Amino acid sequence: MNAVGMAPPDVFISYAREDRPLAEQLAHALSASGLQVWWDRDLTAGSEFTAVIEAQLLGATVVIVLWSAESVRSSFVRDESSRALKLGKLLPVRIEDIELPLGFGQLHTLDLLDWDGDADDETFQQLLREVRQRQPPAPGLLLTPPRPSSRWPRRSTLMTATALALVLAGTTTWYLRDQRQGEAAAQAEKQRRIDFDKSEADRHFRAGLDQQYASVPQLEKALNEYLSALEHRPAHARAHYYLGHVYAQTDKLLDASDSFKRALAATEAPLDRSQRIDAEKKVQSLARVEGEATPITRLVTSPQPAMPEEAAPRQPPRIDPPAARVALLTQAVDDLFDDNKERRINTTTSLVLDPQALSDAVPLAVKKALQVLQNGPAGLGTSASSGVVNTLVLLKSAMPGTLQVNRTEIGRLLLAAEPLGDYTAKQADKVRDLLKQASTRKPVAYIQIANEAQRPMAEALASKMRSFGYEAPAIELVGERAPATTQVRVQGKSDRSYARWVRKVTGEALNTPPVLSGLHNAKPKTDTYEIWLGRSLCAPGGLEVAGCKGAS
Repeated sequence: MNAVGMAPPDVFISYAREDRPLAEQLAHALSASGLQVWWDRDLTAGSEFTAVIEAQLLGATVVIVLWSAESVRSSFVRDESSRALKLGKLLPVRIEDIELPLGFGQLHTLDLLDWDGDADDETFQQLLREVRQRQPPAPGLLLTPPRPSSRWPRRSTLMTATALALVLAGTTTWYLRDQRQGEAAAQAEKQRRIDFDKSEADRHFRAGLDQQYASVPQLEKALNEYLSALEHRPAHARAHYYLGHVYAQTDKLLDASDSFKRALAATEAPLDRSQRIDAEKKVQSLARVEGEATPITRLVTSPQPAMPEEAAPRQPPRIDPPAARVALLTQAVDDLFDDNKERRINTTTSLVLDPQALSDAVPLAVKKALQVLQNGPAGLGTSASSGVVNTLVLLKSAMPGTLQVNRTEIGRLLLAAEPLGDYTAKQADKVRDLLKQASTRKPVAYIQIANEAQRPMAEALASKMRSFGYEAPAIELVGERAPATTQVRVQGKSDRSYARWVRKVTGEALNTPPVLSGLHNAKPKTDTYEIWLGRSLCAPGGLEVAGCKGAS
């Protein structure tokens, strides 16, 4: 048994969370072949997962790393693979046709590119043979030592023993000296390796900063440099910190949260005070909100009434944020283009992670980017070029409604930004693809009622929503699950200018404005809003309005 109370496995499987289905297939196939397999499904609730993973990796005979487009970007997979390589137990396996990370390309690597879980498949059998070849042989029989003689030694034997003792004493002196020299050499080699890892980590970290701070930030290249730095120094706090920003800006929020947490816990190259404060804020932004309601994700279960041809849906209306909000967001947008590199990075990440700010900041950022590009890309400074790319990062994180509302100006920006270079042109192409998809995705408004007396009001509200281009699935009776007073809940990053209009229309139907709240954990594919009519509305002794069933 190892330090955490588990038997050492024959095989440890390292993989990215996106590749979990294939990792599970492989674990089952290897287990069925008689091998003891460990993967993180075996973690128990409340366990210290870092300690468990480390113990299982150290105890395993073979560490299989599944390389894919996702795993090469995972700091966890790269850390585990680097440790396995140093221990001489790494068995890399490609599950996608990708280029392997720096330092792993020269290793003998197996392929499971098209494997479907079939244990008889030749590619799996080859992997199985490789694993079995690395297993230690069964222990052999122990030889019985000769029994000592019970007779007294003769005089010649005593003389020989005395001479032998003198020889052994001299030999021991030489042995101890050689042992000390060997230990000193080993210690020197250990220190040389530590110094090498520190130098390489710092080199990759600085290269990552150069890519992230460039006039045209290269986030993918920065990510790879930070991951390489962490392979050499897993406790490099600043590499974790800046990696967290890259993950956040590329919408890998779970990885971002893990990186910021590691940055706060790491002991080498520690964060300064401002970075610690920022990392703590980012962890809070990325944390699950305790007690938050579960977002509605049900499918439409009943047909919606057909719209007459003469009443074609209109562009959903919107309401701009108040002037004070605009002023605050304008300052944040200016920071996207600031000369201070840290401020540019921190503000970009903060806006991406703030669902209440993102959609309202987008038009301001697009306007600012067009201003700096009005004379063309020639002579554009580092901060201005970086601000344009940061604006594209915001657009890639925005919801379809936000893109649709600002479609014309975004189109102008994409054309103006392309001459900034190949990387910027690729980011512009990604935004252009999202813009095309946005035109086919209507916003959705779910309506929940607490009692049947509310149904006429809800149906009238649903009809109005549909006439303005919303999908309005079948009304659901939720009874006591309804809140005490009416609420409009906004899912994730859904456009806030739409949300303000939904709140206005709902308030007009009730003669009182409802509470507007956000479901930060939701990740809808299109702008999604939930209208929950309160329990007191249309209830006996409660609030009566003209829309209630039976109301005069």
